[in-house]
Amino acid sequence: MFVASFAIGPGVCVWLALSELMPTRIRSNGMSIALLINQFVSTSIAAVFLPAVGRHGYSTIFFFGAACTVVYFLASAFLLPETRGKTLEEIDAFFARPAAK
Repeated sequence: MFVASFAIGPGVCVWLALSELMPTRIRSNGMSIALLINQFVSTSIAAVFLPAVGRHGYSTIFFFGAACTVVYFLASAFLLPETRGKTLEEIDAFFARPAAK
Protein backbone atom coordinates (compact mmCIF):
# COMPACT_ATOMS: atom_id res chain seq x y z
CA MET A 1 0.00 0.00 0.00
CA PHE A 2 2.85 2.37 0.87
CA VAL A 3 4.71 1.78 -2.39
CA ALA A 4 1.54 2.13 -4.47
CA SER A 5 0.60 5.34 -2.65
CA PHE A 6 4.09 6.74 -3.09
CA ALA A 7 4.01 6.01 -6.82
CA ILE A 8 0.91 8.20 -7.31
CA GLY A 9 1.82 10.79 -4.68
CA PRO A 10 5.22 12.23 -3.86
CA GLY A 11 7.02 9.93 -6.29
CA VAL A 12 5.59 11.90 -9.20
CA CYS A 13 4.15 15.11 -7.79
CA VAL A 14 7.41 16.53 -6.43
CA TRP A 15 9.09 16.40 -9.82
CA LEU A 16 6.07 17.68 -11.70
CA ALA A 17 5.42 20.51 -9.27
CA LEU A 18 9.06 21.61 -9.35
CA SER A 19 9.32 21.57 -13.12
CA GLU A 20 5.95 23.13 -13.94
CA LEU A 21 5.28 25.57 -11.11
CA MET A 22 8.64 27.30 -10.72
CA PRO A 23 8.63 30.67 -12.49
CA THR A 24 10.96 30.70 -15.48
CA ARG A 25 13.15 33.50 -14.14
CA ILE A 26 14.10 31.55 -10.98
CA ARG A 27 13.62 27.96 -12.16
CA SER A 28 17.28 26.89 -12.17
CA ASN A 29 18.07 28.31 -8.72
CA GLY A 30 14.69 27.35 -7.27
CA MET A 31 14.91 23.76 -8.46
CA SER A 32 18.47 23.48 -7.18
CA ILE A 33 17.43 24.59 -3.70
CA ALA A 34 14.25 22.50 -3.71
CA LEU A 35 16.10 19.36 -4.83
CA LEU A 36 18.81 19.93 -2.23
CA ILE A 37 16.10 20.07 0.45
CA ASN A 38 14.42 17.00 -1.08
CA GLN A 39 17.68 15.02 -0.91
CA PHE A 40 18.33 16.18 2.67
CA VAL A 41 14.87 15.02 3.77
CA SER A 42 15.29 11.69 1.94
CA THR A 43 18.66 11.13 3.61
CA SER A 44 17.19 12.03 7.01
CA ILE A 45 14.34 9.56 6.52
CA ALA A 46 16.81 6.85 5.50
CA ALA A 47 18.94 7.55 8.58
CA VAL A 48 15.94 7.38 10.93
CA PHE A 49 14.22 4.40 9.30
CA LEU A 50 16.08 1.48 10.88
CA PRO A 51 16.17 2.90 14.44
CA ALA A 52 12.44 3.67 14.14
CA VAL A 53 11.74 0.14 12.88
CA GLY A 54 13.71 -1.28 15.77
CA ARG A 55 11.63 0.72 18.22
CA HIS A 56 8.14 0.57 16.65
CA GLY A 57 8.20 -2.32 14.15
CA TYR A 58 7.92 -2.48 10.37
CA SER A 59 4.14 -2.33 10.11
CA THR A 60 3.84 0.81 12.23
CA ILE A 61 6.50 2.63 10.21
CA PHE A 62 5.03 1.61 6.87
CA PHE A 63 1.49 2.57 7.92
CA PHE A 64 2.83 5.91 9.11
CA GLY A 65 4.55 6.39 5.74
CA ALA A 66 1.36 5.40 3.91
CA ALA A 67 -0.67 7.89 5.97
CA CYS A 68 1.83 10.67 5.22
CA THR A 69 1.63 9.78 1.53
CA VAL A 70 -2.18 9.94 1.55
CA VAL A 71 -2.03 13.39 3.17
CA TYR A 72 0.55 14.47 0.59
CA PHE A 73 -1.59 13.13 -2.26
CA LEU A 74 -4.71 14.94 -1.01
CA ALA A 75 -2.79 18.18 -0.56
CA SER A 76 -1.35 17.97 -4.07
CA ALA A 77 -4.71 17.00 -5.57
CA PHE A 78 -6.61 19.87 -3.99
CA LEU A 79 -4.03 22.62 -3.43
CA LEU A 80 -1.85 22.54 -6.55
CA PRO A 81 -3.32 24.16 -9.66
CA GLU A 82 -4.01 22.16 -12.82
CA THR A 83 -1.33 22.89 -15.42
CA ARG A 84 -2.48 20.61 -18.24
CA GLY A 85 -2.75 22.53 -21.50
CA LYS A 86 -1.41 25.80 -20.04
CA THR A 87 1.68 27.65 -21.11
CA LEU A 88 4.41 28.64 -18.67
CA GLU A 89 3.29 32.25 -19.03
CA GLU A 90 -0.29 31.34 -18.00
CA ILE A 91 0.99 29.43 -14.98
CA ASP A 92 3.25 32.35 -14.03
CA ALA A 93 0.32 34.76 -14.36
CA PHE A 94 -1.79 32.50 -12.10
CA PHE A 95 0.75 32.81 -9.29
CA ALA A 96 1.39 36.51 -9.93
CA ARG A 97 -2.23 37.55 -9.38
CA PRO A 98 -3.11 38.92 -5.95
CA ALA A 99 -4.67 36.46 -3.52
CA ALA A 100 -8.47 36.57 -3.25
CA LYS A 101 -9.71 37.91 0.09
